Amino acid sequence: MLPCANYYRPEVLDAELATLFDPFWQFGATTAELASDRDFVCVDYQGTSAVLQNFRGEIRAFANVCSHRFNRIQPGERGNRPLMCAYHGWTFDVTGYPRGMPRREGFPLGDRELLCLTRYEVETCGIFVFFRKAADGPSLREYLGEFYPLLERIGSYIGAEIDSGTTPHAANWKLLVENVLECYHCSVVHQDTFVKTLGVGKAGIEQERFDGPHSSSHFPRTATGAEGRRAKALAYLDQREFAHDSFFHIYVFPNLFISSTQGLSFYIGNALPLSATETGLRFRLFEPRLELTRAQRAAQDMVNSSGMTLGRAVIEEDRAILENVQRGVALSEKPGVIGRDEVRIAAFMRAYEHLMAGGSLGGIAPVDHHVAARDPACPVA
Repeated sequence: MLPCANYYRPEVLDAELATLFDPFWQFGATTAELASDRDFVCVDYQGTSAVLQNFRGEIRAFANVCSHRFNRIQPGERGNRPLMCAYHGWTFDVTGYPRGMPRREGFPLGDRELLCLTRYEVETCGIFVFFRKAADGPSLREYLGEFYPLLERIGSYIGAEIDSGTTPHAANWKLLVENVLECYHCSVVHQDTFVKTLGVGKAGIEQERFDGPHSSSHFPRTATGAEGRRAKALAYLDQREFAHDSFFHIYVFPNLFISSTQGLSFYIGNALPLSATETGLRFRLFEPRLELTRAQRAAQDMVNSSGMTLGRAVIEEDRAILENVQRGVALSEKPGVIGRDEVRIAAFMRAYEHLMAGGSLGGIAPVDHHVAARDPACPVA
């Protein structure tokens, strides 16, 4: 287990941001959110305010801070408008240079570096758009490794967005990560949501997959009391390309979560650290990509409505328990233990400690999850 102090000391978060966040790729948006000219998405966490923007089909990322007098340029989380500061009207182009400047003759126009916005790297993997603050480092394909084609593939099955938001958690970002890497808690915390409604949470983890700091697994379903009625109501979705009888979860280090519930719905979550003890969970919920008749569209709208209600209920259940864990971690006199269904947490902690100690991505030791599964108190390192 990680030292308890890692979950509440500000200096630890400062080190994490410098070591795990700034040098590595961060999820920014989906391509659908940036599909049109002037579409933008903002990503904010401690020490970072980034804006990803479409400039006539070209996606760029910049620090969302005006180079004139520090105003946050794009408001809110996403929208459509020019990259224009609302304070003095400076308008920035695709290179980050202020082409539009009222009374521009009064400014040092020859100092381009001074006037330009700080630019970040941008790469895409299927529908997923990532940015990186560091100028140098591995390509996105190199960073994702075996998970690059997986993200490409799962993104091709994701349809229209049906819900989105950001939920504040009074908890350290790592607690949100550890929470989604197991479903051992589901039968207690999500009894009326995951278990009774979806049939997920009674069976153990399956088909774990690891590559570097990233991982995935299936949480299999068991039959629910309404299995027959549910199957009949969802029969029109049998045509979907991506079908599996489980809750499939992908974790991209350090803070991105992508999941599929039987291929019937999809979720993208992003844990953004706001302080050592506060995290914003930015989430998106999607329907599957399908061609539907008018009658099927009406049925899908009902499914979407239920899915939105269920998804927000699960987030709220986790929020309440994680905020209680945050209060407890500062009081603990013991280090905690890792169980056999929590092998992905052990892998996360191992990668975290390796990278925080200055290790390379390529130097992360492979996970022997078969050994971990035999020992309920297996050490992290």
